[in-house]
Parts: sequence; C-alpha cells; structure tokens
Amino acid sequence: MKYKLFGRTGLRVSEIALGTATFGTRWGWGADREASRVLFDRFVEAGGNFFDCADGYQNGESESLLGEFIRSDRDAFAISTKYTSAAGAKSLLKTGNSLKGMMHSLEGSLKRLGTDYVDLFWVHFSDLVTPTEEIMRGFDDVVRSGKARYVGFSDFPAWRVARAATIAELRGWAPVTAVQVEFSLAERSAEREFFPMADGLGLAVVIWAALGGGILTGKYRRGEAGRRERGGGAVRGMSGEQESRIIEAIEAVGRGAGASPAQVAIAWVRAKTAAYTGSTAMPIIGARTLEQLDDNLGALPLVLDEAHVEMLDAASAQPLGFPHELLTRDTMQSVQTGGYWSDLIKPSQTIA
Repeated sequence: MKYKLFGRTGLRVSEIALGTATFGTRWGWGADREASRVLFDRFVEAGGNFFDCADGYQNGESESLLGEFIRSDRDAFAISTKYTSAAGAKSLLKTGNSLKGMMHSLEGSLKRLGTDYVDLFWVHFSDLVTPTEEIMRGFDDVVRSGKARYVGFSDFPAWRVARAATIAELRGWAPVTAVQVEFSLAERSAEREFFPMADGLGLAVVIWAALGGGILTGKYRRGEAGRRERGGGAVRGMSGEQESRIIEAIEAVGRGAGASPAQVAIAWVRAKTAAYTGSTAMPIIGARTLEQLDDNLGALPLVLDEAHVEMLDAASAQPLGFPHELLTRDTMQSVQTGGYWSDLIKPSQTIA
C-alpha cells in the first residue's frame, strides 16, 4: 500500500479506501460481526488506513462495528462518514441536509463510532431543498467545534460543489476538501465536469462503484447473485450490448495481464484518475467476503500498459455532450483561435 495527501491537506491516507456498507446485516445482506472483523483486519494488514462509512449503512450497524474495530487505536485511522438519511430514521426532521438534520446525524454517528470526531464528514446526497449556504455554515460549525477535521460533498451536481467551495473561500469558512462520485468503465460521466472541477479547486476525489455494482466482474453473466437482484448497484440504464462489450474488453485485458476482471476494472479507474494530477483520486473498494477483498487488493500492483488502457477506453467511450462537443468542433476551434488551431497542442476531444 502506498499513501497520498488528501487533496490540499496534510492528511495522509492509503491509496484506496475500504467501504464499510457491507459491515452488518440489518439490510438483509452483508457480513456479520466476525466476517466484518476479518475484512477490517485484512485491509489494515495490507496497509490501509482510510475507511468510508455513512450513518445509514446497515441502519447504523456499520458505524457501530467500525467503531468497535478502531477503538484500540482510533488515531491510527482516517474515518469518514456521511449524513442525509440518518440511521434507519423515518422522520422528516431527522433526515435531509438541514442544519438540524446534520447535527442530529453527526451526534448519532459519533456515538456509534465511539469517537469524539471524524476525519472527514460528507453530506451524502442532495435533499433538493436545503440551500448550499446552510450546509456550508453547518460544516464550518462542525469543523470549528472539532467534531470533524474536513468536509466534503458526495453525489451532488458539480456546480453546487464549486459554488460551495467558493462560498467557503469568500466567507472564511471551513473549505470543501473532497468530492465523492460514481466512476467506472460503465459510468464515465464524471470526466465531463467533476474531474476538471476537482483539478481546478484542488479537491480530493473519492470514487465509488469502481466495479459498477459488481457488473464489471462478469458475475451476472455467470449467473451469480448480487446487488442487481436487490435493485441496487450502479450502471442504471446501461444496455446489454454495452455491458457485454465492456466486459469482453475487461476479460481480454485480464488474460493478457494475468489479472481478474475486478483487478482490471480497478486498475483502469486508478490509471484514468491519475491523469488529473492536481487532485488526489482514490477508489473505494468494498467486499462481503475475504475472497472478494483479496481479489480487489490484487489491483494495487497492477499497472495497465497503454494498449490495454486504450482498449478499455474504446469499449467504454461516452460522448462529451453539450457544450463540450460544440466547443471542440473544428469550425469552433478555428474561430476560437483566429485560424491557428492546427498549430496548437490539442486536448482530448472525447471521453476515451
């Protein structure tokens, strides 16, 4: 395991994070206490020190188990958790992004984690009503009180994250440190806005669903069960043809590199995000069994060669969309540069 600075901070975290949504069984699936402990210990043995959690994971059981596991040496680990849904709460006032909901969720998370602070506190997703200013004011209170060291946005539109970062900078509030987004060979839209934004603002990027909810491992083509049967996971709306094309490319690369499909998919995410040198990017790996975790950890030493990356890029290419495609047309580029576009070094014109 190697380590990275977390965005524009001095926090040193492992190059991958372990997601803990599988810690617990209150959702009707997951790993029980003993199995979760094995997963935690194996990740730590591999050098991992960064754990991603949320108040709602397994209706709070995930935080409780993680808190138990870190208790002997709390400060050796970077712990992140999120608020919005609360731990199994069916309440209008306990959920959402409001300042009231934020403080209720954070206090509950700290109790379950058995700690007086978290290293990173995320707003999990937008409730579509709470103003960005209210979220940032709450974040500033949380950081100044010492209950969180850093704050970030998960699953928000890029424009809201950028606005939040600007508000914090102008008002002298605790800065936005990181953004968490879905990104994989099957879901590449983050390349349009999120990665350039993070690069420009110096935000760390934490990647979830690097395996597309298990789809990119080929498990469903083998008839295995998983999140797809439960209505979860990622890659909503991807056609069967697209899925087959991407998985076939993954399997071809895997044969050439001597790696499993999961390792290839994770290695590709690491290769693509490494191109954004102004930000720290890292995937979250998640596992329900030790076999799955060991397979994911096997991606750490895997470095895909240029030909393999290009093969995967071609299989998973997505259009840039408006206004990016408009601005990269030859006629527009000629107008932009007074006719000198052919003499300039050109950026990539597609997500590929």
